[in-house]
Formats: sequence, C-alpha cells, structure tokens
Amino acid sequence: MNKLPLLLTLAISTSSFAGPLHLDLEMSSEEYRALLSKQRQDRAVRKGMPAVEHPGITEAIRLGERLSRWIAKVNEGRSAETAIRLTSASTRRGIPIDKPNMYSPDIIRADLRVVLSELPTEMKDVLVGSGELPATIPLEDATFITLARKVDKNYQSAARYKSVDQYRYWYIEAAARDVRGYHYLTTQKIGAEELKDVAQIPEAKVKPIRDALTLVCLNDLGDLPKCKTAVESAFANNTVADLYTQHMAGATANWMSFFDIPTEARRKDVLWGTTAATVPFNTPEIPKFVPYLKDNIEDEFRWNGWGLKLVFGTYADGPLLKFEPGVVPHVNALGGNEIVMDANQPIEEYESQWTIRHEFGHVLGLPDCYHEFYDTTAEAYVNYQLDVTDLMCSRAGNMNERIFLELEEAYAPSLTPVAGTNPQE
Repeated sequence: MNKLPLLLTLAISTSSFAGPLHLDLEMSSEEYRALLSKQRQDRAVRKGMPAVEHPGITEAIRLGERLSRWIAKVNEGRSAETAIRLTSASTRRGIPIDKPNMYSPDIIRADLRVVLSELPTEMKDVLVGSGELPATIPLEDATFITLARKVDKNYQSAARYKSVDQYRYWYIEAAARDVRGYHYLTTQKIGAEELKDVAQIPEAKVKPIRDALTLVCLNDLGDLPKCKTAVESAFANNTVADLYTQHMAGATANWMSFFDIPTEARRKDVLWGTTAATVPFNTPEIPKFVPYLKDNIEDEFRWNGWGLKLVFGTYADGPLLKFEPGVVPHVNALGGNEIVMDANQPIEEYESQWTIRHEFGHVLGLPDCYHEFYDTTAEAYVNYQLDVTDLMCSRAGNMNERIFLELEEAYAPSLTPVAGTNPQE
C-alpha cells in the first residue's frame, strides 16, 4: 500500500480528536449558544487567524438568539406537552455524503435574506426588532415551528462558522481526507476495468470521474496541484486505469479510517461473549446518572441477540462521566476514559440521550464517520456524513451491523474472559 500523507496518518491515529474542535455536524442551537458563550470569554486568536466580523454572520446569530429567547418566554406559559420545540428524534435527517452542507458568510447572508422574505410581518417584526418579546406567538404552532426552524438553521450555520473559522488553516488541510471521490467510484462500480479505455467512458461521466480520481489521488498523496496534473496526464495518455490502481489503496485506507477502531484505541477491559459483552464504568456520585448511562448505552449497543452491559463500581482505569457547564460534549481520546458532558443540558433531552450513546462509542474506540473541511475553490466550509443511518456518523443514526462487526473484530479475538467475569456466566 502506498504511504499515506502525514495529515492522514495523524487523522487515523487520533480520529476526530486530531482537530482543534470536536463538533458533530448536527449540534443543537443550545449547544452552539453554549459554545459561543464560552468563546466570548476567551478571545485568544489561534495561529494568527484574524478575528473578522461579518455583518451577515452577526445578524444571523442575533436573530437566532432572539428567537431562542422568544420561544423560552412562550414556553414559560405552556405545559411540557404543548411547549414549542424545534428538534426531536423525528426531525433528524442527517447530512448525506451526496448532499453535503456548505456554509460561508456569503451563503449565510443570502440564506438569511430568503428566510426573512418568507416570514409573515408579525413574526419578522418581533425577530428583527429589539423591544420586549411577547409571551405568545402570532401564528399556529405548526406554521411557527416550520418558519422558526429555518431561522434556527441559519443561526446554526452562522454559529458554526464563527466557531470554526479561527481554525481555517486546519480545515484547509483536512480537505485531503474528502472521501467523496472514493464514494462515487465505489457506489457507481467504476474500477480499473471500466477505466482502461478513455474513449469508452460515457461523456456524461467524464467530469465526475475526473473529479473523483483527483480526490482519490489527493487522499493518497495530499497534494492537490500534483493530483490535478496527474489526472489530466492520465486522460491525455489513456492511463486512467493505471492512475486508479496506483492510488485506490490509499483512498481505501482513508475511507476505512472513518470506521476502523485503531489498535491503540482498543480497550483492555472489555469482556466479550457471544450474547453479551461487559464494560466497567465508575459509578457516578449522583444516583440519577446510573440509569441515564445504563438505559441509554445498553439500549443502543444491541444487535441481533447480542448486547453490551455496564458493570458499575470503582475502577482506577475505567470510564467515568463528568459534567462541565457550556462544554462541547467529548471523550478525552479514542478508547479514552473521560466522557465530558454539558452540565447545562438536561439529561432528559433527546440531544443529551443521543450524545451519551455516541460518546460511549468513542470510549469503545469507534471514530466519527463524518467529515468537514474548507474548500479553497468555493471559499466555503463543506461537511457531510458517510452514512446517515450510523450512530457514529449522524444523530439520525443508530447501532447497526457495521458497528457490531467492528466491535467484534476489535474485542472478540483478543480477550479471554476470566472465570467469574464472563458476561454469560
């Protein structure tokens, strides 16, 4: 296999934790508000990136925060059953790899104009104004929620831009891991045989194949100008199949790095059985967090008669749960022991329940299978999820056979249960 570029090697060894921020792609507005609040307290500019204020970003954030305060005030006079809510498990759709999300100051500003043009006057006047917020809404709930979600989505894009743009240098480098070329070629079943004669490639597929091969080469070499030249030469000299063969192994390794549990992230305390596996967990000091962990994690990590069981106790080197106000939820490393959650987010909320399931996947060594980078040509950030049905890719995803097989490969062959600790005893 060809030697992987340095960026990819680092990314494989640390997965999503190689980046400056651990932000999943479907954060809630509450999570973005906590993040922006925390960043306001620390204005340090990293790596010399200028702190630029964009009017469109500022306005989108202002309107989103005003919307949030309005909804909170309305909900003060409502029951839990009738409260206005913009998110739920049923609203999650994910960000498919073939329909990536793009955002930049220009895109966000243009989207904001469209959103404002769709709002009825009575709703728009409240949001763009600065007076006291009303305790009621001027529309039917369903209509209000539909429009509010558009405002909220624009806010989230603006908040994300403000959060990540100080690290643009890293996101530019992360473009080398863009897997869309590999995904296109494999899903379209295009291999060396289909590429052996340039003249036989359908005209409609020439550009998509050129673009895909450029990304496949980039995954392997990490040098975009060199890859563009190599693809042009391959098409001119009818050596496209050779170029595909040369770089596909590196692109495959790049793709698999979003799914494979690295050797160094495999835990030593997982006891695997044919119908169950046990993982020790330090008992939280507050009793209500025991069922929170047990119910969510054991409910999620099940597959075809197999299930994961938490064994609570006191362990010098076992996982533990911590809460910090305003923190972006994370684990300290792949296969790490510290799950850090936002103390300001109620554990009863869907977002918290999904997050603890996802973060526990990192405790088991599973990496994130979503990607984000800065496209210097489009001058915009791009992100997508490799599989919107997968727990480690998307908030719309769940435990699946892929995750089970990955866990089985990582833990079943190498560990022999000790008498009395076998999860099936």
